[in-house]
Amino acid sequence: IAKLTSQAPAHNEATHNYRQHEVSNADPPAQHPNKEYLNHDKTDYWTLAEARIAEVVTRKVRADQVRAVEVIMTGSPEGFVRGQDGRAADYSKSKWAGDNLRFLQEKYGKENGVSFTLHQDEKTPHFHAVIVPITPDGRLSAKDVFNREGLRQLQTDYAQAMAPHGFERGIE
Repeated sequence: IAKLTSQAPAHNEATHNYRQHEVSNADPPAQHPNKEYLNHDKTDYWTLAEARIAEVVTRKVRADQVRAVEVIMTGSPEGFVRGQDGRAADYSKSKWAGDNLRFLQEKYGKENGVSFTLHQDEKTPHFHAVIVPITPDGRLSAKDVFNREGLRQLQTDYAQAMAPHGFERGIE
């Protein structure tokens, strides 16, 4: 995970994820396109987070408070079907992609996921999910939503959700 605590890093993550500048480890002529599932207008993450916070949070938000958290969701490179050229198959319309989005929305709330981007232009397909850390009682709190115990549980829950696709949990 990566905490987005100010506008500049949030903007940089959005431009990176939407490939609005060159990315050294990406393969520009990738066989399968990257895909955004939620933020179709490719709005920057800070704007999306601020809008979600304005909808729900009634307390004053501190200037240094985490507005969003980026979560990367994937598996080991060996877990993906590859062609003879070594490139991973297109996963954009796969059950794996749908199960990842469903997992995210069930875990953090459908409205709190503001971006969900599949990258297929790197060696291993993976998602960049951007979550606004709003608690069930309507507070903005990355500390409550993404604490040490919660992150450990996130990995376990994610592994269970991805088990039908042949993935197992890594070392705790």
